[in-house]
Amino acid sequence: MKTNTIALLSDFGTTDPFVSAIKGVLYTRIPRLTIIDITHDVPPQDIQTGAFYLMAAMPYMPKSTLFINVVDPTVGTGRGIIWAKTEHYQFIAPDNGLISWVEQAEKIKEARFISNSGLFSKDISATFHGRDIMAPVAAAIAKGLPEKKIGPVFNDYRKLPFPRPEKAGNRVTGQVIAIDHFGNAITNIRRGHVNANAVFAISERMIKGLKLTYASVPEGEALAVIGSFGFLEFSVRNGNFARAFDVKIGSPVEAMGSIDERLQNT
Repeated sequence: MKTNTIALLSDFGTTDPFVSAIKGVLYTRIPRLTIIDITHDVPPQDIQTGAFYLMAAMPYMPKSTLFINVVDPTVGTGRGIIWAKTEHYQFIAPDNGLISWVEQAEKIKEARFISNSGLFSKDISATFHGRDIMAPVAAAIAKGLPEKKIGPVFNDYRKLPFPRPEKAGNRVTGQVIAIDHFGNAITNIRRGHVNANAVFAISERMIKGLKLTYASVPEGEALAVIGSFGFLEFSVRNGNFARAFDVKIGSPVEAMGSIDERLQNT
């Protein structure tokens, strides 16, 4: 799928020259390329948060965007690197589950093991496959490389299951799946799972009802809100909910009463 748009997601941060090195490889091969930075502030080695941010950002990218995803704690070992496509997008990532959650929006139609070493840089660092393998392969694909030249079809890539909430009576049980830059605790409970009058329990704290905005409560007060990506999240106005209440990824969440009956255990 030929494209002129590549989106980057990584845990590199912006202090070091890692991101610029990848961009340099891409621009050297495609000078008029458009590069979108999704984020480079995924917590180091945090594959699940990377999977969430990729899933959340993907639907807003131009159709045919090719995503290079580098959250790669086992770089240089025997783990593979894969290419995959959905109806509208393409992805390159280490085979560690990082691309799994895009299927919440679009099913992966095909995946291939990247094995065509003729596409790689001449000198490959054992610690920087994003620059030396993923970027040059992405450039070749963006210029129209036939898919069969990427490598063999590979359907056994690692999948990270999306944690679905469970319903029992008038109660929905979920968990925190991401904590953003502001300390908001984002859960796997979606907009359609609860209504405005539900009561929520998280970290031994009860929060009553959904608010429309972060500014709907006084400064320093905790609240529940449906965030911009459609998931229930917990916040403190002008504060950091996760730090204030010692909430971490995986922390349990319950929504009780006034539960929307549309919730399905699928």
